[in-house]
This record gives sequence, C-alpha cells and structure tokens, in this order.
Amino acid sequence: MSASSRPGRRRICALVAAALAAAVTARPAAAISPYAGTGGAAFLQLKQGSARAMALGNAAVAMVDGADGLLYNPAALGLAQQREIDYSYMRYVQGLNTPLYMAYAHPLGRTVWGANIDYINDSNFDVRDANGIPQPGTNIRVNDGYGTVAVARSFWYEKLYLGAAVREVHEDNAGNLHDSVVGDVGIIVRPNETVSLAAAYQDFGTSVYNVASIARAGASFHIGDLLTLGFEINKAADDNPRAGIGAEFVVPEEYLEYGQLAFRVGYYSADYLGQSFNSTLVNLHLDQTSGVSFGFGLFTSQAFGYGLGLDYAFVPFGALGTIDQVSIKLKF
Repeated sequence: MSASSRPGRRRICALVAAALAAAVTARPAAAISPYAGTGGAAFLQLKQGSARAMALGNAAVAMVDGADGLLYNPAALGLAQQREIDYSYMRYVQGLNTPLYMAYAHPLGRTVWGANIDYINDSNFDVRDANGIPQPGTNIRVNDGYGTVAVARSFWYEKLYLGAAVREVHEDNAGNLHDSVVGDVGIIVRPNETVSLAAAYQDFGTSVYNVASIARAGASFHIGDLLTLGFEINKAADDNPRAGIGAEFVVPEEYLEYGQLAFRVGYYSADYLGQSFNSTLVNLHLDQTSGVSFGFGLFTSQAFGYGLGLDYAFVPFGALGTIDQVSIKLKF
C-alpha cells in the first residue's frame, strides 16, 4: 500500500470505529476513545466467538478452555479433553450481525490442535462523526474476517500449558483491502486445582496500523466446587489498559441429573457510551452502563451420546443499545 493511500485508509478505519462506538448522547465526545481509528482490524475487538467469556467481562485469559482458547489464550486450547466444535452468533449495535464464527479443537494425546474462522459482512452502517452527527453519503460496506490455526501442549503432569497460533486477517472497508499474518503465544500455570495463572500476547508480527497487538495477563480461582472467579488486565497497542473481572457459579451435572447450569456476571472497564432510554434497562438501572455483562450456560453430556452446551451473554452498551451473543458447543 502506498504512502499516499494511508490517509484514506485511516479515515475509513476512523469511520468504522465511529460507526461501532459513536452515539447521540448528552456527552457525545466521551463516547469514542481517542485511539479510535489508529489501529487496523478493529473488528477483532468485537469479541465474537465465546458467549461465556463475554458474560465474564472478558476476564478470560485464565478462565477459558478448549476451542475458546483460540480467542483469548492459545495455551487454553491444551485443556480440551475431547474433540470440540463451536458455533457463535452475535447481534451487535447498529444492526451489525456477525453470523459466522466456527472453531474446532482436536486432542492428540497431550497435544491439541485447533482452528477457527470468523466473517463479518455489513453494508448498512449509520456513520457518524465524533460529535454524533450523521455523515450522509458515507455509509460503507464491510467484509472482514480471519482464520486461525493453533497448537497447544501440556507439560509437568498438566501443571504447565503452552500454546501458539498463526492467524490470517483480512480487512475490506469500503473496498480498502488489507491482509496480514499475525501470531499468538500463551501460557497457563496451574500449581494446584485452585489457582490458574495465565498470560498471552496476541496478533503480533505486524504494525499497529495493520493489526493492533494485545497483551493479556490474569488469574482464576476455584472456590469449592461451585464458584470460579477470574481477573484479567490487557493492553492493546491502540487502546488504554483495560481490566475485567468475572464470576461463574455452576450447579454440577450430578446435582441436576441431566446437565449442569452456570450463571455468570462480569465487569469490563469500557468507555462511557452515554445513556440508553430503553425502558427495560432504565428499570434495571443499567441505562448508563457499558461495562457490566451477564450470562448463563447449559451443558449436558447425555445428548445422543455427545456433550452439548449452550451459552448466552447479554451486555448493555450505553446509548448504543445492547449486545447479545449465543454460542453452541458440541463435544465428542
């Protein structure tokens, strides 16, 4: 890409970021991070693929396992005990739907291989500037996606997990095309059955202008058989440091006979995105919330001889509305 074309691409990236983050609020200038549009492949930050992680406030680097590790920490792929296929659908703000996310994990002894694919297609963005003013004639077409191949392995009697991944990222914003190859590395240390310590460095290998890398570190704590708490700090190359905390309460399968039920809540240090006038959010006092998340999960190991799971996440997003994500998981 020539230097003369870069200002145009920066403008397109800024418009995409504005379309995802801007809103007409009493404090519109506070709705968009000053970093908006400064990094490439912003769609990677939509966090599609794991409703469980989204419900936990994205405090996921030490809490995810199996195919979900492809999203937050490749070392977590090594925790898969069975072959696993995941599908996820997310309803985002401004009518943006992300209909295709699929992942697969395949254990081979202590080594686990995995892959995922994600695709976003939309042509109906209501583009606004930093002050929330509509920009007529600037609606843009978006065709973005990526594919990942990863491998993880356990060591020291499953106390140490290491993982790595390679990702091909395709970005097409209003015909402005860009392809990048980036990498992930991750580690999980589990000194006992109670504590997990984890770190990951993702999307490295190119400039922030192409794809913004992100560093994650965190821990999870199992309290008894029912409760797990998680904490994560992350820093993207095009954003301020962020923190997330999450809690998951699980009613085990032996208690319910046919399956297990999980309730989740989380908090992520998101930017203020204004006030929603949705009556349900107002009644729940969530109308000015853009960091709290909720969700639940159902799983049974007795579905036609397979393990079948369903996860749901709900995230209030200030004046922009709400985000919903559903994930389906099959283990065999």
